[in-house]
Amino acid sequence: MRLRSLAAAAGAAVAVVTALAVPASAAGGRITQIEAKGAELRLVFTPDALPPGTTLDTRSVHVTVDGTRVESVADVLTQEAVRRTAELVIDTSGSMRGEGIAGAKSAALAFVDAVPDDVNVGLVTFSDRAAVRVPPTTDRAALRRAVAALQPAGETSLYDGVLLGLKELGIIGTRSMLVLSDGADTRSRQPLSDVLTAARASGTRIDTVAFKTPEAANQVLGRISAAAKGRAIAAGRAADVAKAFGEVARAISNQVVVTATLPPDLVGSVTIAVEATAGGQTLSDEAVASVDARPLVTATPSTGIVPVDADPGAFGSRAILYGALVAIFAALASILVLAFGTLTTDRQQGRVRRRLSLYTLTGRGAAEVHEPTALGDSGVARSAVELADRVVRGRGDVEARLARRLERAGSALKPAEWILVHASSTFGAALLFLLLSGGGVIATVVGLVLGFAGPWTYLRFRESRRTNAFLAQMPDTLQLVAGSLSAGYSLPQAVDAVVREGAQPIANEFNRAIIESRLGVPIEDALDSIATRMESKDFEWVVMAIRIQREVGGNLAEVLSTVANTMRERERVRRQVRVLSAEGRLSAWVLGGLPPLFALYLLLVRPRYIKPLYTDLVGLTMLVTSGLLFVAGVLWLRKVVKVEV
Repeated sequence: MRLRSLAAAAGAAVAVVTALAVPASAAGGRITQIEAKGAELRLVFTPDALPPGTTLDTRSVHVTVDGTRVESVADVLTQEAVRRTAELVIDTSGSMRGEGIAGAKSAALAFVDAVPDDVNVGLVTFSDRAAVRVPPTTDRAALRRAVAALQPAGETSLYDGVLLGLKELGIIGTRSMLVLSDGADTRSRQPLSDVLTAARASGTRIDTVAFKTPEAANQVLGRISAAAKGRAIAAGRAADVAKAFGEVARAISNQVVVTATLPPDLVGSVTIAVEATAGGQTLSDEAVASVDARPLVTATPSTGIVPVDADPGAFGSRAILYGALVAIFAALASILVLAFGTLTTDRQQGRVRRRLSLYTLTGRGAAEVHEPTALGDSGVARSAVELADRVVRGRGDVEARLARRLERAGSALKPAEWILVHASSTFGAALLFLLLSGGGVIATVVGLVLGFAGPWTYLRFRESRRTNAFLAQMPDTLQLVAGSLSAGYSLPQAVDAVVREGAQPIANEFNRAIIESRLGVPIEDALDSIATRMESKDFEWVVMAIRIQREVGGNLAEVLSTVANTMRERERVRRQVRVLSAEGRLSAWVLGGLPPLFALYLLLVRPRYIKPLYTDLVGLTMLVTSGLLFVAGVLWLRKVVKVEV
């Protein structure tokens, strides 16, 4: 996770700059940073491997864009222009004892003295683990003390050291890292692939110095420096380490910042090349960047669309929104008061029962058993369900019809519990749309309608799915009953075989019929109850055949086998029709659902876009006309794709 964060932050830090390409074939310098803001281009150019005493001539710096020379000005880079940071990452494992650690200390101290005073320098070491000795700072005394205190011990965690160094460098300004190691990694927690990924994404130049390393370790250091467009230097002696550190220090000291003016109206990906002279040697590099030199338009056009403040609507004020929240909390408080009132009544009744129990034969009062609800067994849930139950019972046959629908859908909810869920969904959706739309009236009404219609739609879907599953299992079930009858079973025994061997939902329905028959209900009436609950005409015919056979006699097994074959053939035809009409049904769903869903999206996100449709007479006319045409189209599509079998 730390590696990913580092890579993402490094990528974002390059501001307007896009990906730098690999350096050109000409050696001697490198473009380490590019910023393009409008027609102004600013870059940092770093020379490589300058001999001692050699400096870069700022007057010799030239910039070309796609082969065309542009006006440019170069100056010595300072901390005021661009923040510069360098990180020393030094191997302090046990293998560095003797010449290795002595050469590393000497080279590091010379590096600290050679780089400009305004450059922030940090020190990271790695042995058994990587550690920050000094964060990037301009305090040279602290750096010298930390370098002098280095002691070799332990194994080598090279990869962890490089990653820690990248983290310490940060993502601001021009950054460079110098890594010194004398062996292969043996203790790192992170793999080499993570190091290479972070090096590519960091925008940091990484130079590596391999001190008497074997070939395999030398290749690893080379891969790290290549991933960060740096140099890999092999050092066989301590003097070579000091020379490599000195070259990197001179490169940092000779960095220049170049400001160029891009051609007007230049847009897109361009190749930027820099050429300079140092001590008679030509240094050059090129990189690819994305620029947009077009002038910025700041004046507001006299024609066209003028931004206006959006109308917050009738409920757009904070007072209305706060009022809605207060109303919600008041409703919740009322429910809690009702629940605690019920609990208090229960406790009072419990005390009365305990007092009266002294005058009973057993000395104990009868324990009151609360029937658990699907919404929980708490006092709040019981009180709410009891309140909803009283409301449902006062509405005639609403409770019976709702109970049949819940049974048909296979739901464990009771009518009172369903009413609670339905009410919560209705008002919850209205509140959600109210808050999302910032108090929009239309959006709130839409949320109220969706919250009211959603549970019914879900219930209807559950009913349809369970009924279709019942009809699909019917042929095999009748075949099983016919086989049981042919084997000598009675009809109740055959139905019981379906309960034991059948699948849901038909096994559950037949189980209810068996229970009813054991309670004294004739088996034909119990099976007829299944047909009524599932609203199945096919099963009504089966029950009718059983009744006729009971009255006039005959081979019931043969009759059921014939009915099963007929139903199986009808199911095959029904499935074939659904396959053939699948494309039309899908088109109906897409064409029927796209307009209302898109209108709902606009109501929540950009209500002013469709406000003229319900605030203007012409808009209302268009809305009513399009609504009528939409409903007619949906009904026509439904009629086309629906085939009765």
